[in-house]
Amino acid sequence: MRVLRSESGRKVTGALMAIALCVLAGALTHSAGPATPNWNRPPTLDFPLAGGSYSNQRYSALSQINRSNITKLGGVWSMLVEERGRGGTLDGTPVVVDGVMYVTTGARNVLAIDVKTGTVKWRYRPESEEGKTGANKGVVVADGKVLFGRRDNMLIALDQQTGRVVWQTRTTTQRAAYSSAAPVYYDGLVFIGVAGGDGAVRGEVAAYDVKTGKQVWKFSTIPGPGEPFSGTWEADAHRWGGGVWNHVALDPDLGMIYVGVGNAGPDTDGRLRGGDNLFTASILALDLRTGAYKWHFQEVHHDLWDYDAASPPVLADITYRGRPRKVLMHPGKTGFLYILDRTNGKPLIGVEEKPVRQEARIKTAKTQPFPVGDRFVPLCPEPLGAYEQGCLFTPFWDKPVLIFPGTSGGNAWAPMTFSPQTSLAYIPASVMSTVYTSKYDEFDETTGTFKKIGGGDGFVRPPGAQRSGTLTAMDPTTGKIVWQKQTRYPMGTGSGLLSTAGGLIFHGESDGNLVAYDIRNGEELWKFQTGAGANGPVSTFEADGEQYVAVMAGGNNILLSPRGDFLWTFKLGGTLPEAPPGRQPPLIHPAPPQRQP
Repeated sequence: MRVLRSESGRKVTGALMAIALCVLAGALTHSAGPATPNWNRPPTLDFPLAGGSYSNQRYSALSQINRSNITKLGGVWSMLVEERGRGGTLDGTPVVVDGVMYVTTGARNVLAIDVKTGTVKWRYRPESEEGKTGANKGVVVADGKVLFGRRDNMLIALDQQTGRVVWQTRTTTQRAAYSSAAPVYYDGLVFIGVAGGDGAVRGEVAAYDVKTGKQVWKFSTIPGPGEPFSGTWEADAHRWGGGVWNHVALDPDLGMIYVGVGNAGPDTDGRLRGGDNLFTASILALDLRTGAYKWHFQEVHHDLWDYDAASPPVLADITYRGRPRKVLMHPGKTGFLYILDRTNGKPLIGVEEKPVRQEARIKTAKTQPFPVGDRFVPLCPEPLGAYEQGCLFTPFWDKPVLIFPGTSGGNAWAPMTFSPQTSLAYIPASVMSTVYTSKYDEFDETTGTFKKIGGGDGFVRPPGAQRSGTLTAMDPTTGKIVWQKQTRYPMGTGSGLLSTAGGLIFHGESDGNLVAYDIRNGEELWKFQTGAGANGPVSTFEADGEQYVAVMAGGNNILLSPRGDFLWTFKLGGTLPEAPPGRQPPLIHPAPPQRQP
């Protein structure tokens, strides 16, 4: 380990957990490390899950850092997590339990770090090359273990004190599959999904025994022949798609987990898979004990645009028309905020099934769901060159069509936040279009992918196209925008948001700045340059009576942000200076590099 810069070397005195724990339906029978996060109360001292709590609200009740003193926030320590200045993509949330921070790196290393000094307590390195590559959303700490998923489909349990492997379990035998989500723990069970739905992968989500790693149940996100909803697929096309890219939400009172399900495969060629293609591009509710199906809501029927439900579902208890309601919110790539009754999956405000343009060759769905309310990104792209212009749900075939939102438009996977203090949802989004064409001609068994006529993958980010973003506050009782801020860089595929009781929203920007916004109106109040694209989710926690903020800065290929290998922590009065900025991301999509003759 190499600490780059450290403001303080004081001894840590382990913060004590002060969250009052409720006895929920299905009482806890296994210890979740020092404390189990109370799903319907925001975290205070610790940040114990990637989503902050079981609800994925990414809201903290801490308020020591607030609007009145945010300008005094400064760096405490920073370090190179891969020890070489440039690592893999750093997409993980810094998880904090009792004064120790746990992070995953792009090379699939796991570190346990003293939150006050930046001293590494232990480091886990995978034993094989297969376990090293790819993005990872983070860990969960439970039963004295640190659990995370690897790119090679291994679910790993490490000893919380030493970092040694306690057990490891293969989550699937599918060759092209991998795990990118952070696990979630509840009452002896560890929940994690299998992704890779862009290729020859059938999505799965499963529960494992935290003591042994034994699989307790598994649910395939695409039904097999003869199973309920299998009629929404044509022939044997059910073999591909439905990856689970992100962590689940969990409601112990209702006994359900909620899963965002990815796109069908092949993603842009619908001729191979007639029907609505359940449960792709859907929110899926399962019994947390058995994995039994409870309900679903499909955001996009017969998805042709890679509009998968990739960001984490968010749970909240709100008042709607004078009555308390249990809701689930999910921001889509479509630019809609889907607001559902999480007890049954029915839309809270309303959804209209509207006719859409048809293309028989790719078997388009006759209608698509349009939630009542506002969209947080525009409906159509700005004109660009000679491309045919297309809006949301425009079909395509052999001729290129410029469509908005694109594959990385709207909210792709960056987590939103919900503040119980304001009762509003805050959504990061990207204003980005894509040029789509279709026509796959064969499936490659060796790579688990679909080859395309003339090469390519069915979509292109066109040179000269707009690349910007929006930060939007929305009222889940109306579906209406309360305020919206246009942002310089795309937000939908990056850091995501964190809100606090101090009246702040934190976001890591593609240009390397960690930014604090006023939760009331989106005004920028503070920023700090980290030296690389700050594209990892932000967390906040308390140690010895002081509130800290943490973020990983490693860059992001989709956002074209500067690459790096940094982990930063901040507190009021921190004196560590800002890092030199890296190469700044372009505001329009650049032309691809020219091949040399």
